Amino acid sequence: MQIIRIKCCVIQKCAYLCHESSPKFDLPRIMKRVTYSLLALTLALTSCSTEELVETQSPIEFTIDLNLAQETDTQMASEILFYVNEYRGTIGLEPIIMDRTYASAYAVEHTKYMIQQNKISHDNFSDRAEGLNSQGAQAIAENVGFGYNSAKDLVTAWINSPSHRDTMEGNYTHSGIGALQDGSGVYYVTQLFYRK
Repeated sequence: MQIIRIKCCVIQKCAYLCHESSPKFDLPRIMKRVTYSLLALTLALTSCSTEELVETQSPIEFTIDLNLAQETDTQMASEILFYVNEYRGTIGLEPIIMDRTYASAYAVEHTKYMIQQNKISHDNFSDRAEGLNSQGAQAIAENVGFGYNSAKDLVTAWINSPSHRDTMEGNYTHSGIGALQDGSGVYYVTQLFYRK
């Protein structure tokens, strides 16, 4: 069974905003229901045998235009990876290798989506994760960001955020980065991490 790590920075922010705008929004009750639902789903999935899962699922094909990877700002992407690896080195972790094919193509695709939506998000993360999984990735996570003009400032912000830092400290071997500017020159970034 594959395990996919999903970071919920945006979900937490959304819940906070919803709570602020609607006094009747009962976040603890909803989180309790979500927790119970996830527990039930986990129990249901772990009680299935591998053969049953294979028999009931039809193969899904994931396609991505690999030319998208070439659209990233290569200097910004290289600097982001440099600072992520520099940080990983300070805590004794191995450097991550840049994937300039599938992971970068998925990262660029998501970055373009965020620019189009005019907001950062982890929307459709499961599609990116499943696409990378179909290429042999065993564990997938992502960090997103926008508004930083330098890779160093962006990575510093991720280091100062516990959930983003946890992702950077994860047991990953490869990374794909989509770093693009919107029409106003504001950077949007998606960094996908995975282990092979």
